[in-house]
Amino acid sequence: MVKPKFIKVVRRVAMILLFVNSTFGLAQDNKVENPVVNAFQIGNIVISPGKTYRGNLKVPSGGDKKETFIPITVNHGNRPGPVLSLIAGIHGSEYSPILAMQELAGQIDSSQLSGTLIIVHIANMPAFVGRTVYFGPDDLKNLNRSFPGNIDGTITERIAYILTSEVIARSDYLVDIHSGDANESLRPSYSAYYGEAGGLEVVAESKRLAVAFGLETIVQFSGSYNSLDDAIYTSAQAVTRGIPAIDIESGELGNINDKFIDPIINGSLNIMQELSMINGQPALPSNPLLISERTRVYSSHDGIFYPGPKVQTGDYITAGTFLGVVTDYHGNMLETISAPSSGVLLILFGTPPVNKGDNIVVIGSVAESAKN
Repeated sequence: MVKPKFIKVVRRVAMILLFVNSTFGLAQDNKVENPVVNAFQIGNIVISPGKTYRGNLKVPSGGDKKETFIPITVNHGNRPGPVLSLIAGIHGSEYSPILAMQELAGQIDSSQLSGTLIIVHIANMPAFVGRTVYFGPDDLKNLNRSFPGNIDGTITERIAYILTSEVIARSDYLVDIHSGDANESLRPSYSAYYGEAGGLEVVAESKRLAVAFGLETIVQFSGSYNSLDDAIYTSAQAVTRGIPAIDIESGELGNINDKFIDPIINGSLNIMQELSMINGQPALPSNPLLISERTRVYSSHDGIFYPGPKVQTGDYITAGTFLGVVTDYHGNMLETISAPSSGVLLILFGTPPVNKGDNIVVIGSVAESAKN
């Protein structure tokens, strides 16, 4: 027969074990729900969890005695998560991304954010204030051909260096947002990722971002890079460092229409949802068109470009389609431009001035899987 005293001891031990287990489980739960989030540093700025920084990254002067800055917003969340960087204004006259980032920055609440969002509002201030197409006005260099940059180089090279060291290198994911430049008609809007560079995991994650952005056309870039110095494009620099990255193109000809701006805002929020930085599910495209290769046509002359009256960007064209002519400055015919391949007409020069070597046409070949 079990003695009552022994039963009381067993009950007390059971109660103690239950209390310890429940307390330990609660502590574990609290550890999961309220993990420690450290401050986030960018440049010489330290941002506490749940706080937002709005300010500038300084680009120091060099031998050219020129300095500039990069306006940024950093939302540092209360909860752990990835560092996502959204970069606008690599080309200063591509306005849709710049205006989209202005609006997006006002929609993010750091206290409700998981991870960290870096918004680069205008990467290339000299080109923006100088209203130049492609190139910086001081050194005539293309920022999207200048990575990883050089702190002792020209102003564009120093901008690239600061972006590389302070933004790209701190990122877990990166989106480089463009539009058709002030001289380019560009349709449809698309997301793009490198299909070979960075390794299998980086490619898979980059494709994930490209789909999650939500546009109905996705372009797959070809090629890879042997070194960081070879990776001269913004997103190429990222993927070569092992950071999943995509390009976005939405907008054209310096237009600031909401039909180009809204998809950038919505796509950025989609990616944040895909990465569980904010609540909600991304609105994925139902059956995106996949562009597997791109064919480019370059002008052989300086002169004036007249686009063909029967074609516009976004059209599906066949090889041999008449796309326009280049004349000299007196109207004499210099060159006829015809499509060298079939596909979607992605980019076509939309303004008259043309220089020898300018890329005046881009045609996207539709992937075989998208044709079936």
